[in-house]
Amino acid sequence: MIFDWTVQESFLKAFPQKVGTMLDTLKGHIDKGRDSLDEDAVHDTRVWSRRLSGALSIGAILIDRKPSRSLEMLSALRTSLGRLRDNHVQRSLAIEYGIEGLPEYLEAKGERLAAQASKSLADFDMERLERDFLHFHRELIVVCNDGNLLKQNTERISNRIEKRYSSVGKSFTGSDPADFATLHSSRIAIKKLRYTLETLDGYTGLDGDTLALLKKIQDRLGKVQDLTVLLKTIGKLVNKRRLSVPGETVQRISIDRHMLVSEFLDGWRDELAAIGRFIEEPATKQCEREDKDRRNLRSGAVEKFSDGIIEKILSLADEKRLSYRGVVAYLRENPAMLDKLDIESLPSYQTLARRAGKLGKRKKPGG
Repeated sequence: MIFDWTVQESFLKAFPQKVGTMLDTLKGHIDKGRDSLDEDAVHDTRVWSRRLSGALSIGAILIDRKPSRSLEMLSALRTSLGRLRDNHVQRSLAIEYGIEGLPEYLEAKGERLAAQASKSLADFDMERLERDFLHFHRELIVVCNDGNLLKQNTERISNRIEKRYSSVGKSFTGSDPADFATLHSSRIAIKKLRYTLETLDGYTGLDGDTLALLKKIQDRLGKVQDLTVLLKTIGKLVNKRRLSVPGETVQRISIDRHMLVSEFLDGWRDELAAIGRFIEEPATKQCEREDKDRRNLRSGAVEKFSDGIIEKILSLADEKRLSYRGVVAYLRENPAMLDKLDIESLPSYQTLARRAGKLGKRKKPGG
């Protein structure tokens, strides 16, 4: 992390404007969702609502006043859209596992949830949010531009980061890491840490590797949660005799879920330690260590592409179900996706395949 007061002071002075830009971006997504509530609109509105909430929470510790009404409004909106998002995911999984009758049930339920989400967007009181934000924003500008408060502000932000990080570790304390309730709590803690560090990217010097690692953990735990919810939905409908599912299908879902849990448990301690090093170490040491980690053990040369960049590309390949050659071609044709993933240049598909093998993530033949 960056421990430079000049960088931190510069970030704080620009922070109120950054929060204002987040609000404007969210407004645009809400307007788009009101016009057409597709899956992208649901996703973007939830993401920017969460980002704005994270920024408001950080601002609250600086001005000693929590914008409770604004946070409650944003939380209620996310909850409504989240139910629709979860239904979309459950329906996709039901189709993937070939569960007869469940996609139709979820499609009908989705229509009701879509109507509720549309109403939430239509009824969302943007004028009230903007009025509350205006007062909050004025206070934030004063505090962030007061040089006499710099030390106090940096201490409060550092405490927030440390609190978010320690919450991840505490979510496992005294619990079985493989317990599904524990994993759900950990996913929420990781999500809060990720959005805190993203909001403070210019303050902390958040790098692509650390962000990719946070996203990988969050995505993996999210998949575990999605399968957990699917099993609960199946059990509920079977008990009510509204659905009949072969035992083999339920077993296959359970096995897939346990495999995801095993993958998480294999690396979570090292991954959490890596995030901890980013938070605790000066950025100069991290750069030195990154060069060492990128060194090719056979030739001694430093790899051009970090593990984080390779993992982001591999994650996209899995998501889009593309081959190594296919994902490289996809990214070349979609520069906006390169910007979104914070990737400046692309490896060849041969390099991608070699590095995937080095990371233990080589695709199966035909994958």
